Amino acid sequence: MHIGLIFPNKDRRYKTVHLGLGYLAAYARLRHPETTFHLLDTRVATRKESRKFFSGSFDLVAMTVFSPVYSETRSILERLRNEMPQTPVCLGGPYVTTIGGEIFSETPAEYAIIGEGEITFSELITCLKGEKQRTDIAGLMFRDENDTIVINPPREQIADLDSLPFPAYDLFPMDRYPLHRMVTTRGCPYGCAWCNSSSIWGRTYRSRSPENIVAEIEFLLNRYGQKIFVFGDNSFNIEAARVGALCDLLIRKDIRILWSASVRADLMTLDLAHKMKAAGCYNAAIGVESADNELLARMHKNTTIEAIAAGMTMLKNAGIEVLAQYVIGTPGETLETVKRSVEFARRSCADYTNFYMVLPFRGTPQWDYVMDHGTLYTKKIHDFHRINPRIVFETPEFTYQDRLEAIRLVKKNGFYSNKDKKSILFDMAKDFSRWVRNILPQGAGDKVFMLLKSVYRLREIKKNNI
Repeated sequence: MHIGLIFPNKDRRYKTVHLGLGYLAAYARLRHPETTFHLLDTRVATRKESRKFFSGSFDLVAMTVFSPVYSETRSILERLRNEMPQTPVCLGGPYVTTIGGEIFSETPAEYAIIGEGEITFSELITCLKGEKQRTDIAGLMFRDENDTIVINPPREQIADLDSLPFPAYDLFPMDRYPLHRMVTTRGCPYGCAWCNSSSIWGRTYRSRSPENIVAEIEFLLNRYGQKIFVFGDNSFNIEAARVGALCDLLIRKDIRILWSASVRADLMTLDLAHKMKAAGCYNAAIGVESADNELLARMHKNTTIEAIAAGMTMLKNAGIEVLAQYVIGTPGETLETVKRSVEFARRSCADYTNFYMVLPFRGTPQWDYVMDHGTLYTKKIHDFHRINPRIVFETPEFTYQDRLEAIRLVKKNGFYSNKDKKSILFDMAKDFSRWVRNILPQGAGDKVFMLLKSVYRLREIKKNNI
């Protein structure tokens, strides 16, 4: 069989490997070694490569769907129907899992996968080979011959993440990506009101072993060269002992990389922060969310601003730069609570601070709160990203005008962030930084990278908040 994979993201800010598609292909190869894959990443593909993909012949085309690029996804589906009318299409990803069977009323796809996709996708290939009934594939949704939508029972999640092969990086033009991105966990045991991780993964949390993570790091370095590593986990340090063991292994094996991760500040210790720094961590993103403890409790953050501040200080004392992130509009938010968060941000030790207007995703407590207490301007999640300014709902205690004032206040202080569009300058900066690190000795290259990054970031902050 010949299968096409599509990652729609042509206008997104970051060029990054889509690990989900990489895992799908890698797992399927183990079960179907005769199957070939061809991948199209619209963010980095040339026009010639795109034309070649759509002029190809596939037994199945699989595409990931997420709400910020939904309009591009629809355009690609129309093109597939025009140029490959007989080729079945399978959709997956966070948007599909969030809206479930509604995806078939919005798209002409024949198949869709809910939740974790590796096993379900592999079994769909088995089905298309005539060796399995589609009604027997857990996690699969499909249209039957009568155009009826069939939703099979959900699939159990993979317990042992170390059993998965590394993503099929060979399908991607790896020389076009400035970063090595990895995930070392799936899910999150917390349930923050606005975060749809729990609606996608449930409240389960699974992690890879330090040995498995380091093996993938070594593979990427040996095959594709030195780049910054980004660990794209929801909360990298939920298991402090695991992170400590990973750092020890990187240090013992003398694997010198620069890396960043999102961490829970309240779970940080000074010893762990120093160990992370010694292992190459240069940046930690912290979800502060709000400086108001009552709001933190209402959003189910399960921490306090005092604990968050203490963790941020530990990271700073260890020499790790801190990116502090806040959301505006969580349950109970008012203009006054936003002002308190801005004041805390002004006094905090963070190197960089971003505030975002919160979006309510279906299946989250934030969505339920808006449905019960507020006015949502559209229930189509993919439309949220077209609204500018990004205010998609209001509540009696936090009106539209107050939300506009909150944006103005945050911008005035240089903290507002609402940009996710492709930027030629941003691409050039990323590519140039990678080039510098590869031509200079490692220590010097790392120092130059950090300097260039700081200069560029400060410029972007100033430009975005004028």
